[in-house]
Amino acid sequence: MENIHNIIKRVKRIEIHTRGLVDQLFGGEYRSVFRGQGMEFSEVRNYIEGDDPRLIDWNVTARTGHPYVKIFDEERELHVIIAVDLSGSLQFGSLSLTKAERVAEVTALLTLAAVRNNDRVGLITFSDDVIDFLPPDKGRSHALCIIRKILMSQGRKEGARVDRVLAYLGRVIHRRALLFLISDFLFETDTLLLRAAAHKHDLIGIHVFDPRELSVPPLGLIRFRDPETGRIRIVNTSSESWRSVFSARVTELNAKREVLRKKNNFDIVSISTADDFVLPLRKFFRLRKRRRAH
Repeated sequence: MENIHNIIKRVKRIEIHTRGLVDQLFGGEYRSVFRGQGMEFSEVRNYIEGDDPRLIDWNVTARTGHPYVKIFDEERELHVIIAVDLSGSLQFGSLSLTKAERVAEVTALLTLAAVRNNDRVGLITFSDDVIDFLPPDKGRSHALCIIRKILMSQGRKEGARVDRVLAYLGRVIHRRALLFLISDFLFETDTLLLRAAAHKHDLIGIHVFDPRELSVPPLGLIRFRDPETGRIRIVNTSSESWRSVFSARVTELNAKREVLRKKNNFDIVSISTADDFVLPLRKFFRLRKRRRAH
């Protein structure tokens, strides 16, 4: 693990770097993109013909003998939870950045955006189980604590178990939140908890990938090391049969991720380790804003 002096310098660098990106990404649109996602109970009033029957407060109705409906106010602040995958596969990187380093940048950007808008933001990290949890709070010092925590986190060899982190969040987060799930989405997808989380929270998946996971040039014999198992394999990247199998695997993983998104009804933004990570986020948020306007 890096010494604390180097960690502090990296925290400062990433804060300075992402401070400008927050303005570049959100401008004044943060509230219109995310506000109003949750409602909190305010009061009850007499039922009026045409009211949604689902809003009837049956306890008050039974007690008074007259139908009453619940009135909700838009939540005044957001609770933002950033769930970060630290499993072994995130340690892969074929260019200047690993997927884990890109994840740290995205986490810092979202954290600083939340605190700048006076929202509460929390962090939960996981691999095959929950590693760390920082409850939602406000302020720059809390934001820097989250960035420091993610930079100090050691990658794990184990694969990701997203069901365990979602079960934990279900126990500790009781109100609706804006939930970012940052991962390479190489985990087992057979979990009912993802649908439940997407129903309860405003869930947004951020898929971080390395371009060599999608396309490998024909460079002959190359040694690959699996970051989760440590197993080393030598493959002939110029072999037509290997390239065919590799291409089929890429297609399969993309299809599984799309099925996961549709089945559980949440959005996924894909971000490469090789490109500007602000552009896909900005494109997604603008699309989201247009969707909410209709």
